Amino acid sequence: MKRLKIFPKMFIQTFTILGVLIVVVHLMVFLMFPKIYLESRKSEITSKANAVSAALAGKDKNFVEQYLTFYSKSSEIKAYVGSDSIKEGELKIGDVADNSVDKASSNNSLIIESRNIRLADGSELAVNFVSTADMRQDAKGLILKLLPISLAASLAISVLISLMYARLLTRNVQEIKEVTTRMMDLDRSAVLPIETSDEIGELKAQINDLYATLIELIDDLEIKNEEIIKLEKLKFDFFRGASHELKTPLASLKIILENMKYNIGKYKNRDEYIGNCLEIVDGLAQNISQILSVSSLEHLSDDQEEVVVNETLQEVLEKYALLASQRNITLTNHLNEEKIYIGKTALKVVLSNIISNAVKYSDTGGTIEIRAENGWLIIENAYENAEQVDCDRLFEVNFDVGRDNSNGLGLYIVRNILLSYGIEHRLERGEKSIEFMINFNN
Repeated sequence: MKRLKIFPKMFIQTFTILGVLIVVVHLMVFLMFPKIYLESRKSEITSKANAVSAALAGKDKNFVEQYLTFYSKSSEIKAYVGSDSIKEGELKIGDVADNSVDKASSNNSLIIESRNIRLADGSELAVNFVSTADMRQDAKGLILKLLPISLAASLAISVLISLMYARLLTRNVQEIKEVTTRMMDLDRSAVLPIETSDEIGELKAQINDLYATLIELIDDLEIKNEEIIKLEKLKFDFFRGASHELKTPLASLKIILENMKYNIGKYKNRDEYIGNCLEIVDGLAQNISQILSVSSLEHLSDDQEEVVVNETLQEVLEKYALLASQRNITLTNHLNEEKIYIGKTALKVVLSNIISNAVKYSDTGGTIEIRAENGWLIIENAYENAEQVDCDRLFEVNFDVGRDNSNGLGLYIVRNILLSYGIEHRLERGEKSIEFMINFNN
């Protein structure tokens, strides 16, 4: 039974229960029917005895005897003229042959009904009505004829009922099996129809809820996986860009030094090109500092607080004031007491990189305007070719070392810091300017 599937198992169990019940019922009928049949026959003899007695009332004795003789020969109920009373085991029989009654039979079920018939002369005649048939044997014979048919019909009906019941029970199970198979294949349209509120309906609802939860977890995992892939790509791009940012000035520095060593060409003037070497070294130091800051970005978000932007901004502007004046760039600050929820160190790194890029890539003689507008911090710098700028690419690590206007790591670092704090930001370009925007209200 353990290896059977649920449909044949349910069929066998149901049929066994019904079969046993049918056999027990038929056995009870077999045992009880003779008694019931005997009682029925007794009631029938009583009724016929009453009818015959009523019909013979007022007749003479000879007519009565002849009638009873004829009646006894034509019926299984025998009528005898007897004594006024009948003792047990004693029977007075008239002219009718008494060999039809086997009083010694253990199976013989004698039914005796006594009636007193008043004759025409006013006297009474005692008449006994006797059923000489073997009632019990007749009943058993009738049962044995009907019982096989009844038993076969009952078993056939039991088979039909068992099939219908097993099919009804296994239909939901089969439906659950088919739908769960689709769920295992991650068919997002797979859902169990809930038609009832019973245990089966509750089970279907729980399976649907479980599958919905599973799909949500899979979606979350897919999103996180995409984020991980994106992060890995960013790391790859970062290190590739960072390597270029270091290799290019190192290569230039090596060339200059080698030429200075061997007094080749224009590099014979060592005093002039030592200054160039120092500038390259300063650039390398700055790049290394930026690379190191990237490695510590994940630790910056532990110190967030309400910071007055203008206080940090003033320190940054003082740092880049000389460089701006050398390029004849006007710095204008319109901030007051605007605040942002961020770490002071992180804010300083963000503003330094933005201002550095703005000063470096603004048009000579242009302007850099810093203002607050509609909950946004806006740093706008003049740039003649702003329409040609791809704002999305500015946030990437720029590894196109053949270009003098490479943005390096600055804006890449800015984006990562702001993302770590969950601060909304974006770059927008105008006709002749670029705006870096940071939301105060995150």
